[in-house]
Amino acid sequence: MTSNRYPGRFIVLEGLDGSGQTTQAQLLVKWLQDKRNQPAYYTKEPTDGPVGAMLKLALSHRLTSPGDKKDHRPIDPITMALWFAADRADHLYNEIIPKLRDGVTVVADRFYLSSLAYQSITLDYSWIREINRDALRPDLTVFLDVPPRICVKRMQTQRWHVELYEDLSTLEKVGKNYHECIRQLQVNGERIELVDGNKPAAEVHGAVVERLKQFFKAASEQQSRSASATQEQLALISGTDPLSEVEIAEHQEG
Repeated sequence: MTSNRYPGRFIVLEGLDGSGQTTQAQLLVKWLQDKRNQPAYYTKEPTDGPVGAMLKLALSHRLTSPGDKKDHRPIDPITMALWFAADRADHLYNEIIPKLRDGVTVVADRFYLSSLAYQSITLDYSWIREINRDALRPDLTVFLDVPPRICVKRMQTQRWHVELYEDLSTLEKVGKNYHECIRQLQVNGERIELVDGNKPAAEVHGAVVERLKQFFKAASEQQSRSASATQEQLALISGTDPLSEVEIAEHQEG
């Protein structure tokens, strides 16, 4: 994964299906726009692009592979993982980076952490990481921590159908994967904050905003330190005259 070197900030909201990350991502964009008067953009995965459209059909069981008999089988995990990576690449280069280049704060509803957590149920973690190696590292990822049983209960009251990965057994495995992946990424230097998502939306929003404020403060302090160091270096360079002829002569004589 590569670091973000664009003017805009890249923020990602993550969580199990039913954790509320979509709502919180949208609220965060509204807060940035209304409270900070800052250009912000909401986006999500799977995208509405061509590969994302296939993923949505597969996740809702409306796109399958032909079976040996009359029944069809789900798309195999390797193909799904590659589709997610392809959709992410298209998303990154055609939507996210152009916004970041313009100085816009991009708030994404899911990114590669979702692939690492969900696809590693059946596939090798290192391979999933490899096919996503060119993805942009978020400046900040906020993970909404909600018990799987609560997520399932929420989805049962909000949806008329269950998508792939949304049964309790699968979500319990994904939840464990999320925490393991987060620990590994944090060791590698990624900034990932956990927020208790099992609270009213307003309280969760407040906690997410607080994490973002802390990030902005730390980033501002880092920029100030870098600017001060640069100014000190420039002052040192500009304030250092070359050796005088007398000093050179004394050195040669010595």
